Amino acid sequence: MALHSFDPAIAEKAGVNAAVIYQNIAFWVEKNRANNKHLHEGRYWTYNSMRAFEELFPYFTKKQIRTAIDKLIDCGLIVAGNFNKAGYDRTKWYSLQGQIQLPSRANASDQKGEPIPDSKPDSKPISSSNDDGLDYYFDQLWEEYPRKVGKAQAKKAFKTASKKINFYDLLPKYMAYVLTLKGKEEQFIPHLATWLNGERWNDEGK
Repeated sequence: MALHSFDPAIAEKAGVNAAVIYQNIAFWVEKNRANNKHLHEGRYWTYNSMRAFEELFPYFTKKQIRTAIDKLIDCGLIVAGNFNKAGYDRTKWYSLQGQIQLPSRANASDQKGEPIPDSKPDSKPISSSNDDGLDYYFDQLWEEYPRKVGKAQAKKAFKTASKKINFYDLLPKYMAYVLTLKGKEEQFIPHLATWLNGERWNDEGK
């Protein structure tokens, strides 16, 4: 498990639990800023479902996570939004309240106005019969993978994998694996299809 840390100044303002989660959100927002990804309404964002947060922070209960996120919002440290393409997607988006606002023309295709709270139902599952949803979630994985070779094979492997594991269970394991690839030469990184076909999400520490 990765080491989790927090900023004492954030902890003093919102509590330790909130500070730990803030650190995770801040890391991914800054990573997306550096890669110029997920720019909406003049902000860079990151996303996570509640299930993914539970995987990332197994020592917190779901209630503690919700309370911590609500506290970060109430304290004016983060904002929440919804920029999901699929209407049934329950994934929440988060951004840092204090980051510099960019001109609206920097991303003319973005939604207008304030971020919309995520109130979409959770009843519709991601399944192999829902190709639009699968394509959207595959694109999220593909965007993060450092070796973009064999996309068609990787998409086929993802559709097969989706019958074995829920996307929200897969995502934190996948992102942890992607982090282990940082700094590796591309020739030593397996194709994404290889990782998916081998069900490598079951490999502890891989």
